[in-house]
Amino acid sequence: MKKSGDLAIFLTNYSPSFARTAYLLTGDADRARELAVEALVTACRRWSTIRWGQPAVAVLQELYARFLAAAPPPAPEEHALATLPPTARAVLVARHHDALPAEQVAMVTGLWTAALDEEAHQALTLLRAAHPDLFTRAETPEPLEPSEPPEPSEPSEPGDAPPPEPDGDAPSEPDDDAQEAADQAPWVAPADPPGTAQEPDPTPWTVPAQGSDTDEPGLRAALVRIAAGMPHTNLSEPVLTQLGRRRRLRVTLWAAASAGAFGAFAALVVIAVSTLAGNLEKPAYDGSTTRTPPDEVPMAMPDKLGDPIRYAYTDYCEGASSDSSDPQPCGQWRLTTLSGKEWRLQAARAGYDEDTLVALPLAISQDGHRLAYRHRDGSYVVHDLPTGVVKKIDIEHEETLPHITSSPNGRYFALDFGAADGAMLDFDTGATRHVSGTKIKILALGNDGTRVVSDEVDVDDVPGHASVATLTLHGARGRAGGYRVDPGLLEYGAALSPDGRTLALVSADERLVTMNARTGRVSRSRTALDDYGVIAVERWLSADEVLVRQPDEDDEDAYLTKVDVRSGKSADFGGEEWVGYDSPLGALK
Repeated sequence: MKKSGDLAIFLTNYSPSFARTAYLLTGDADRARELAVEALVTACRRWSTIRWGQPAVAVLQELYARFLAAAPPPAPEEHALATLPPTARAVLVARHHDALPAEQVAMVTGLWTAALDEEAHQALTLLRAAHPDLFTRAETPEPLEPSEPPEPSEPSEPGDAPPPEPDGDAPSEPDDDAQEAADQAPWVAPADPPGTAQEPDPTPWTVPAQGSDTDEPGLRAALVRIAAGMPHTNLSEPVLTQLGRRRRLRVTLWAAASAGAFGAFAALVVIAVSTLAGNLEKPAYDGSTTRTPPDEVPMAMPDKLGDPIRYAYTDYCEGASSDSSDPQPCGQWRLTTLSGKEWRLQAARAGYDEDTLVALPLAISQDGHRLAYRHRDGSYVVHDLPTGVVKKIDIEHEETLPHITSSPNGRYFALDFGAADGAMLDFDTGATRHVSGTKIKILALGNDGTRVVSDEVDVDDVPGHASVATLTLHGARGRAGGYRVDPGLLEYGAALSPDGRTLALVSADERLVTMNARTGRVSRSRTALDDYGVIAVERWLSADEVLVRQPDEDDEDAYLTKVDVRSGKSADFGGEEWVGYDSPLGALK
């Protein structure tokens, strides 16, 4: 994985600027810090999805949405923007401080572009009447005499990017506007590794030409000065701590315990151990589910296995490091079968990527009999457990982590890297079919090999959107679809119904929606997924029910919810005493 995808680098470089934006919105340092942390945690839960696009915009979208979601408390009277209503304040900050183009302002504030001018005009009118001094451009300080060369400048904040080199007759030191603009840049992954988290080297950027800061340069400078009232806050630690979910100890005795006295005793043991584990917190993002000593790992899985896999998880080598490309037995994938037996998958790479802390991929067919993973030799393979047959997916290996999906019957497995190429293996024939585009993702597969493919492209002609995704069906019956959707509708994944006609998706407001896979028509029935948010759309359970993964109350693990798409009713799925945020699921019964 390239260093440009490092979550820690992103947080170090950009979290102070998010805190300053939050300070302009709230006028209170404590509330600003809380708002920024909440936005970062929510957005970065989807790091594997947003990291390749515009993660800074994704965070800003969450930050503004949270600010505007409910009636925010009034800002302190001394705050210069306190006279502005929340929506007008948000538009003004997004346009004149964050320097976002109109399409992105519409995206982060939830307004149509047609309404932006009216809100911006209202904000400027009110603010000019209350604080005309904010619209006066501060004079540029005179340069130093040649006899007094300036001392080398360094970033004023640990997470800020270094100032650019002077160009021509430009001043030798950047002004506040340029430095703040560099902080607020939409994060773009550079082509070459920028270095380690201790020595970040983010790609420099410039304020977009269509940004509104050039219209009111005095206001832009004034907002930068006001934002500087927010104490420097690097939010990496609190964000990573919350993202580094506490992991309960794995206890497989629960599934294997029989009825009777021994079963009751086992249940008490499980409850006691789980309670104890809930109070233990390991360091954030150490990539573990349990801390099993090396001499207590399960046996290596044989080439042939008739017992279906129920789910998989990664383990943690206590007191020892484990290379994800060649993991030790204690750090290999653990496969739990329907009978409660555990095996370790010694042939696969396993663990968490060191730079992104994203789990290495593994997928399980819904019947629990086939696995797709990255082999130790670097290739991507599909392993049929009942026969022991292993077949390779014919695709050039990218350095980035792929998204892997399976058809319900397990005949087809597809992977993509969020780039220009994706591939699908037909296990029965051994043939690999390729899909190409700009930034593709194979969202779902049908039992007949139908592929639902999204191809995301940047646009400047769609109101309220900086990018759109085109959905297309590829299959034996030819191509269909070709309609454009908001990429935000695909962030939580998608599932194709058993008849191959309907897609289940989650909207930005965390409602489960269904869409005709061929026409793009969205049904009126929408189910609110209450409680604690959404992690992913898992699969269809029947013609009417969809399985969704959600975080639990303590944000430690996850639970499964089944939703009836016709009635809108939802209920706990049950049957799983534990499931991780990114634990692949196989046979559920």
